[in-house]
Amino acid sequence: MSTVQYSTKLTSDQVEALRDISEKTHIPQAVLVRQAVDILIEELSKKAVSLNFLSLVKKKVKEDKELLKRLAGS
Repeated sequence: MSTVQYSTKLTSDQVEALRDISEKTHIPQAVLVRQAVDILIEELSKKAVSLNFLSLVKKKVKEDKELLKRLAGS
């Protein structure tokens, strides 16, 4: 997979922690950042799907309640 240069700002604590992990693991900082972004994307994608599903279920329940109220009133 090709890479694209992307610039962002980190806190000094984040940079220090990233350097420490890189030194201890012998994994380049850039690789660690890409791995962290992959993990974040995967986790948030799962949550987004879950939240979307939950939203659809709530909408259907509301529609069903309204329909049941109308039917009960008939």
